[in-house]
Amino acid sequence: MERITWFAADNPEKKRIPEWRRSCGFSDKGTVFVPAAMAGDETEFNVMLCAQGDRQHVAIHLDHYFVPSTWLKQEFPKHLELIEIIENRVHLAIAEMSQQQATSETL
Repeated sequence: MERITWFAADNPEKKRIPEWRRSCGFSDKGTVFVPAAMAGDETEFNVMLCAQGDRQHVAIHLDHYFVPSTWLKQEFPKHLELIEIIENRVHLAIAEMSQQQATSETL
């Protein structure tokens, strides 16, 4: 089973976006998970079923389904650019966390 680190973007000023919609995950195997609801017109449940049918790992966080970003971009490219932004930010956050951990271990 993959271990996932979850991230949530801050709520934009004067907006109340639910935390799950602002969340993404990064697994110990390098997979970025994004909300299945990013598929667009499909329900997140249908997206989850499609992902499982394609033998993709699916995660549940805050009672919502999350699917691998690479799979979602390929199967439901409606928000491809936004998903790539999320992937880049997750990789930057992971790199910063690794660097901080390495720095604290050398002290």
